[in-house]
Amino acid sequence: MFKFFHGNTIKDVKTRLLFIFSSIALTSTFLAFFPFSLYLVINEDNQVAQHLASFEQIATEHYALIQNDFAQLSPHVNAYYNEAALPDRIKQLMPFTENVITRHRPYDEDGFIIFHTSFIDLQGKKTPLYLTIDALAIEFGDDGWYVLMLISFALMIFLITFLRFSLQRMFDGLMSPVMELSHQLQHNHNDEFSVSERSIDELQTLTKHLNEYKQMKERLARQELMFAKYASHELKTPIAIVLGAANLQGMKDDPVFQAKQRERILVAATNMHATVEVLLNIVKQENASEAGTMRVVSENEIPLDKFRAKLKDGVKLNFAIDPETQLNLPEPVLAMLLKNLVNNAIRFTRQGHITIHIDNHTISVTDTGCGLTGSTETEHGLGLLIVKRLCQSYGWGFELKSNPKQGCTATLRLLINPS
Repeated sequence: MFKFFHGNTIKDVKTRLLFIFSSIALTSTFLAFFPFSLYLVINEDNQVAQHLASFEQIATEHYALIQNDFAQLSPHVNAYYNEAALPDRIKQLMPFTENVITRHRPYDEDGFIIFHTSFIDLQGKKTPLYLTIDALAIEFGDDGWYVLMLISFALMIFLITFLRFSLQRMFDGLMSPVMELSHQLQHNHNDEFSVSERSIDELQTLTKHLNEYKQMKERLARQELMFAKYASHELKTPIAIVLGAANLQGMKDDPVFQAKQRERILVAATNMHATVEVLLNIVKQENASEAGTMRVVSENEIPLDKFRAKLKDGVKLNFAIDPETQLNLPEPVLAMLLKNLVNNAIRFTRQGHITIHIDNHTISVTDTGCGLTGSTETEHGLGLLIVKRLCQSYGWGFELKSNPKQGCTATLRLLINPS
């Protein structure tokens, strides 16, 4: 019962709103009608009293003609010239103040109004005069009241209906875009959200942001997929090396051969451990407390020999680091960043040079390759994704742009102020 009072759907809210405003309209109409009706009743009673008092001169002249204690001056007005002639119901209320209108139960059927005064008759004698009239003798009339009530009731129904219709039209105009958006959210998973151009500005802004969030969600989903592929690739390679070296160890008993395979296993395991640590830092954001910790970086921790081993013929690797350089990047993270940036530079550089420069606020890798020709995410693959994620975790900004002449430069800039 009264389920719509508790529902939260647009239909329930509309029903509840229409009910509330209908109640307000009904109450407002009653509050307007009640004082108006009360005013009519009070004004009518005053008119009856004034009508009764107007018979004073007539009653005086009439007494001179009939010389009687009672006279009916009109179908509703009676005149009494002696207290003894008054009806018992009036005698019970005596005495009456002279020249004052007295009302007795003026709104009941047995109520009456009395006007007491006096005059000097033809013999010079002071004669009392009591004019009486029934309280409801000349009321507005039942027919008149019925017409008034019907008109008022019809006006009330019209106002409520008009208000309800107007409110419903206004509510539908406001809520139809919301219902449309709700329907699109439930069913149109691949399409962009849209509302009518006549919708209010806030709804159009909301629709715009929903589309932006949808695009961002799709972009993040693609990045997460690329991140998973990158993690899989980075872990599969050392695992394959470890398995291969372990299998080869069982083929020969040569100590030199065995030592070589163990070395391969240790290097691959070390690289895999570093990769896992970096990936865990990104996923779990365990590096939050380390982002402000500075450490001195030396040239010895940069694997320059590994980078040079991958260079194509005709390509030279240059490296420069400012003295006493301090960074907030742990060694595995710095190694992962340089590995991805240098590998991308090697991939697109067939001749010329690749330059690595590191100082307290900047890490840059510049090459003389083919530069950027399209989307950096598709050109440079998964490596840039891991670089972006690491930069976000440690408070660095990342930028990749083409050089004026040839090649491109990948630049990492420190955005925070480590303590």
